[in-house]
Amino acid sequence: MDYYRMDRLIKHTYYFSRFTRILFSGIVLTVVSTSFLNAQGLIVNSGAKLINRGNLILTTGDLTNNGLVTDSSGTIILTSTTQSINGSSAVAFNNLTLSSGNTTTMSTAGQTLKGILLANGTLNTNAYLTLLSTSSRTALIDGSGTGQVNGSVTMQRYLSVGFGYKYFSSPFQAATVNEFGDDMDLSASFPTFFKYDESRTSSGWVTYTNITGLLNPMEGYAVNFGTDISPNTVDVTGDVNNGSISVTLYNNHNTYTNGFNLIGNPYPSPIDWDALSGWTKTNIDDGIYYFLPSTTDQYGGTYSSYVNGISSDGEATNVIPSMQGIFVHVSDGSYPVTATLGLNNQVRINDLTHPFLKSKQVETRFFIRLAVRFTNDSLSSDPMVIYFDDEANEGFDSKLDALKLINTDLNVPNLYSLIPGGAMLSINALPEMTDTNLFVPLGITTYKSGEISFSIRDIENLPQDIRIYLHDEIADINYDLLPDKEYKININEGTYFNRFTLGFEKTNTTDVHEIESITDIFSVHSLHGIVKTNIGSLKNREGMIYLFDILGHQIFTRKIFEEGLYEFDTQLKPGIYVVTFVTGNIKQSRKIFISNK
Repeated sequence: MDYYRMDRLIKHTYYFSRFTRILFSGIVLTVVSTSFLNAQGLIVNSGAKLINRGNLILTTGDLTNNGLVTDSSGTIILTSTTQSINGSSAVAFNNLTLSSGNTTTMSTAGQTLKGILLANGTLNTNAYLTLLSTSSRTALIDGSGTGQVNGSVTMQRYLSVGFGYKYFSSPFQAATVNEFGDDMDLSASFPTFFKYDESRTSSGWVTYTNITGLLNPMEGYAVNFGTDISPNTVDVTGDVNNGSISVTLYNNHNTYTNGFNLIGNPYPSPIDWDALSGWTKTNIDDGIYYFLPSTTDQYGGTYSSYVNGISSDGEATNVIPSMQGIFVHVSDGSYPVTATLGLNNQVRINDLTHPFLKSKQVETRFFIRLAVRFTNDSLSSDPMVIYFDDEANEGFDSKLDALKLINTDLNVPNLYSLIPGGAMLSINALPEMTDTNLFVPLGITTYKSGEISFSIRDIENLPQDIRIYLHDEIADINYDLLPDKEYKININEGTYFNRFTLGFEKTNTTDVHEIESITDIFSVHSLHGIVKTNIGSLKNREGMIYLFDILGHQIFTRKIFEEGLYEFDTQLKPGIYVVTFVTGNIKQSRKIFISNK
């Protein structure tokens, strides 16, 4: 048997080609940049070290490690028909590739991988492989591999903060709840492990602490890791999922679950919700919903959403990390609605750095992220998004809008926009503005009283002629939010549907301006569907009365030439409308509720 023996420290760059076998004994070999090593076998004896830094090592023979093999940033490729990874010591792989037709068996425990495993052949792990996760990266199995990984694999998931609930899923075929038993307390007096049942007429959360309970592929779970704020590395072991997987979901239109289903990434790699192929989404809205645990409330947290390239908070994205649980919503329809969510390896991506719970560019779309928070708590901010899209309409669009999930952290207010039909949105797509004014009704739900602040957190592609302001119906104030302004107001605990409106106004279409003094030049109210307007002042004996719906569409106009009382039989559906009066270079607007009663 031929050996090529290396018994000195390699200090330079070398090219090694097709040695029958390379034996390292009592030396340190560092394969550095531009190096390429091709051998029919690698043997590292006790006391020797092989360190691969950013390069390819190909071998057609066994990899026997009795010393130290560290693949710090390179790739080891196994290219023969049958090979073994053996020896008295485990290998710390960066990337490991099995060529087509290759069968490799791990015969030594403790093998680790911190990069990408690409199996175009067959890897028999013998339960000896761990996919590592750190603050900087999480190892994965490449979904484009044409082979198979057989045997158990352990997958880690690094959590920067171990405090409170996280939404998890299993990348394995038949793992059980007990896999989490070494990372959290399954026997705590208050349950710490839950699954979610959309069909329940009360809360959908169901205690699931039986250690033999299966972690079903594509099902999500809520796991409470306790009060320790230190980082935590969670691990789960099992036979990895691969290929096509699907699940049937439902919308029973129950009060508390309302069509939401907790699902999860079923693969040992991230997946792309926006992948052009590989998904089956039958009766599934395009929005996805992440949970972010509170930093102070062990049992609470906030929700963020993503749809159509837009993130409600700037963190939620189309990339769903491995072991991540998320909510999806089954579309409304004729209840109960049955849906199918399926996926295959085409949706898998090789993103090593995507963190657990973590937006596409918004391109040229006009986009605004509005947030509300308690002024005495900078961490209590709750954002929502309004953006403009040529394909949007006034109602709920399952491909463009995202619903609002109410936060479970009672110290964080809830901000959302309201649309016809009463739906609450965290992301609201609107058609491009064609009228001078657009009014977007807002809703707020808060579980405590205090001073809140409205502000624009982010804005993209703001047209030069657009003014953005917040209208407070109770205070009768229109407050400009740009540039970098905050509107502060004290409110009591409760839900507010008819108080706040976000206004958009095109300012270059006319030279009039809105007066902000308390002196009214007109007043307006509605009685039995009749709009009654009292004009107190006219400039140059001429004025215009405009009526807009809440989305800013102009319903009618009336030119007037005298001061006094005017009545209009609108014949409109009950709802919130805006009456605007313009005379000379002065304009005032008032929001009213029209009722036919």
